[in-house]
Amino acid sequence: MIASYAWHIDYHLLLTPKLYELQRWITTQVDVTINGRAYVDTGPILERELAVRGGIGFIGKNTCLLHPKMGSYVFLGEIILDYELPFDEPDKQSTCGKCTRCLTSCPTNALIVPHTLDSRLCISYLTIEHKKNIPLKLRPLMRNRIFGCDICQEVCPYNKRFAIPSDEPAFQAELDKMAPSLLDLITLDDSAFRKRFKNSPIKRTKRRGFLRNVCIALGNWGDKKALPILQSALHDKEPLIRHHAQWAIQKIRDGF
Repeated sequence: MIASYAWHIDYHLLLTPKLYELQRWITTQVDVTINGRAYVDTGPILERELAVRGGIGFIGKNTCLLHPKMGSYVFLGEIILDYELPFDEPDKQSTCGKCTRCLTSCPTNALIVPHTLDSRLCISYLTIEHKKNIPLKLRPLMRNRIFGCDICQEVCPYNKRFAIPSDEPAFQAELDKMAPSLLDLITLDDSAFRKRFKNSPIKRTKRRGFLRNVCIALGNWGDKKALPILQSALHDKEPLIRHHAQWAIQKIRDGF
């Protein structure tokens, strides 16, 4: 499985031009030349904290920004301007209450206490940002998640009640991008990987990181028909892929 934000075009490619379009519109409203710079998870900015201060939402126990009427399935972007605009006050009313579904649903217990995430245990971090071998004890807990993880958002009541599918054409999901065939993915060479994920957030992991995750998912799947293709992966040029292919082979064999 792939995290929902990666089911479509890379959000950076879509949102950055929209932010500059918004900046141009703001200029027409104040009748003053405004200089600014847009960021979409691309600069040293505390986006969630600024969003809270701007009245967009509050930080949930899963550490995500929660909009009280939209949930956490939102992208954040900022425009830093040299002109002060009217601003909203922080939301001081909305909270998670007594709900702890995100904490109890996390398979690796990465949410160690409310509002505190240990990234070393987070499947999203491990499959995207972690560049080395995945710790042995965490591999079975990843199940079939090969890029990111939405569990702590999927169980959130705010998302269950308020999340609205985007009507943006570029954000319409396709089944092959939600849960692609693992057997197809493990065969991707460098060229095929770049072509398939050219405009996707998945390219961030690079081929070696992504196929490492695919190997783990194949091992957790436990089907013998994955063995021949995993045997081929033992000859991959990347040590990271070879190591996790060997683990997957052994896990499948141990299951029979």
